[in-house]
This record gives sequence, C-alpha cells and structure tokens, in this order.
Amino acid sequence: MSVSVMAPGRGRGEMLSTTLLRWSEPSVGGPVVETPYLLTTAVLDSPVPAGSSASGVHTHDDALLVWPHVGSTTLHTRNTVRRLVPGQGVWMPPGTPHASHPDPGSVSCYTYVTRAAIPTHWTSPRSLRMGRALQEMLLHLDANAMPDDRRLRAQRLIIEMLEEDPHAAMEVPVPEDSRIRAMAEDIMRDPESDLSLEEWAARHALSVRTVTRAFGRDVGMPFTRWRSLVRMSAATTLLAQGRPVNLVAHRCGYSTTSAFSAAFRRVTGTSPTAYLREQSALAPAGH
Repeated sequence: MSVSVMAPGRGRGEMLSTTLLRWSEPSVGGPVVETPYLLTTAVLDSPVPAGSSASGVHTHDDALLVWPHVGSTTLHTRNTVRRLVPGQGVWMPPGTPHASHPDPGSVSCYTYVTRAAIPTHWTSPRSLRMGRALQEMLLHLDANAMPDDRRLRAQRLIIEMLEEDPHAAMEVPVPEDSRIRAMAEDIMRDPESDLSLEEWAARHALSVRTVTRAFGRDVGMPFTRWRSLVRMSAATTLLAQGRPVNLVAHRCGYSTTSAFSAAFRRVTGTSPTAYLREQSALAPAGH
C-alpha cells in the first residue's frame, strides 16, 4: 500500500513522494541499541533523502518511537497515515513495516528501544504522549556523555514515563482498492478542495456506488466522515505550526471559522484554540 500526502505549508505540487513504498518487500534493519543500553535516539534535522533506506518501507529489530521535536512528520504504516506534531509520538513493535517523511525545516526523532525493555502488553502500534520533559530527557541523553550506570537509570525512568496519548495523532485509513486509493490520494493532497463525492468519482471514472462500497468495506466509515478526518489531520498540523484559526479553516476547505471549529470539535473533542494552547505547552522552547 502506498499513499502520497501533501504536507500543509508545502506549495501545490510539492508532494511527499511515496512511490518507492513497497509494503511486500520492506528492507530489514538489525538492532540499533548497543549493549548494555535500553534505548537510543537518532535526531534528523532535515528531510530524509528520497530513495534512502530510511525513506522507503523498512523494519527494525528494535521497537521504535517516532516523534517530531520541531515541525511535523508524516508516518506511514501498512494501511494508515498519521501526521505527527510536537507532543505526539507513535510506538511501533519490532518488525513493524513503516516509512516516515519529515517536513522541510522539521526536527524529527527516532527512539529505538531494545526488546528486553519493551512493556509486555505493547504488542501493536500505539500513540504516545511526548511531554516536553520527556522530549528533553531523550535529547539530553543523545547529546551528552555520562557514566553507564547513570545513563541506564535515566533510560529506565524514561520507559516508565511513556504513556498513551488521550489526544493521539489522527489515523487516516487508506482504501485497499487501487482505484479508490488513487482518488483518496488526490483528496489527501488537497484538503481544501470542495469537490463533492460525485465530482471526485467522475474525475476518476468511478461510480458513486463503487466508491461508497469501497469506503465502507476498506475504510470502515462513510466518505464524508473520512474526508472530515483528512481535513482535521491537515488542520492539526497547521495549528501546530502556529497558523491562525481562520487561515487553517480556509486551507482545510471550510468557508467560515465557526463551521471549521464545530467540525474540529466533533472530530477531536476539543476546540482549535484549546488545541493551540496545548501545542504551545508541548512545543520546545523558542519554537
């Protein structure tokens, strides 16, 4: 399964290239964490080069926690797309095929956790809350030398601090049917579009009935609800970038701020302004 997502803030036509994603043939990485440590964090302050092993579908022998420190990162798993902003992370067990695409100007972090330190009940991907203290501890361990016993104590504390996120990154499911997926990719590239289902279907030479059935079967929700999810996923990224609510509303296809705010609350359970405040508290100092 492959998808292309246009990151908010990019110019039109500047797509996140995912044509290299091969879910049936992921590259396999060995252990990253060295003995006797429990975890290690890689920090990338620029987009992953296209075609590199990190940009294509791959797996790791360690568990992996993906989290942006600055900006946003798009994380692809086999049938789901998540846009992550500061304060959000996704935990993946060892061997989970995935691909990630940091946006330009972002700082994205990849924390590898050895199998011996994985919580026993964490057997599937899950969203984690990345509070500012947790982020800074991980970055401090990455940047500073210290005695092994002190480092191990800090690593054990970090693992104890990991907790699931009540305001998790939105998961946008991707249709299995290749014909419908092509249409879905176009919609995800352009959340501002106000084309109707009938117009999108006609553009892709599909019947409305075929599209409706595919969304019910592959995605598990009606098209209208899925498109709202796509728009709100784009909105959370724009809000995390500090964009004003009225601009975000327009960029996500809403004619009025009040209509956008109502839709945002229905999907996320909170208002855009409350979400902005929460993101400000989670963002690193100076950003």
